[in-house]
Amino acid sequence: MKIVSSIKTRLSVMLCCLYFLFTSCSGPVPASTITDISDIKAEINLYQSLTDENDNSISVSLYDRKGKMFGNDSVKISVNGKKVEYKIVQGLYYTKSYLYHTEKIAPENNKYEFQIQLANGKNFFLGSVPSLKLSSSRNIIYDEEAPLSKDFSIHWSGLQDVNRLYLSKSVKVNTKEKSNIETFMEQPGDTIKIGPAGNYTLKKENFSKPGETLSILGFEFTAEKTGTVNPQLLKGSSIKINGYHDEHVNFK
Repeated sequence: MKIVSSIKTRLSVMLCCLYFLFTSCSGPVPASTITDISDIKAEINLYQSLTDENDNSISVSLYDRKGKMFGNDSVKISVNGKKVEYKIVQGLYYTKSYLYHTEKIAPENNKYEFQIQLANGKNFFLGSVPSLKLSSSRNIIYDEEAPLSKDFSIHWSGLQDVNRLYLSKSVKVNTKEKSNIETFMEQPGDTIKIGPAGNYTLKKENFSKPGETLSILGFEFTAEKTGTVNPQLLKGSSIKINGYHDEHVNFK
């Protein structure tokens, strides 16, 4: 009985592996089966530099009603009248992603607007999102090197559209063994809601923990916005844009 059970277990595992391999290697859903905007879930993501609105990256992923990603040269997407290129991206374990991607598309009337043409020739509004207002990292004031013996403060102003501050830490791990090699470790960061102007202070008591010493503190001033998608799209469709100023301080 144990032998039979073992054979069944191995067979189940083999079938699962074959199923995974088959589904991973299978191509996208035929574009001809997508006949209306209501058959699609769209996820649109944009990155835009906060110092140059023409420095941007745009990606669109399409899914059918079963949640399966699809794409095809016969399904065309454009943003502000410019074509978004269709690409097949090879992933790990024979997986593939079917994406629409482009870069350096200038916003028009302070927004990005997407259109889609299906394989049957039907055209639809896909979504739109406002562009991010530009700002300068010079408006972020702090000491680039700071002592561990004092509280650390950072001030900012005029960071239009910035609404999130992500903080990340790199700490030096204190080991008992004497060595010329220093060990550093990245730690999960915190997220703080902020406005275009403000300040943040980190108390010196929070710099270090037993066995660790703060080495680098990173600041990512991020602007995030969501836009509007065609209400006929499937539930879960979205359009988002983000950009950031990335700063860091070294502690001595």
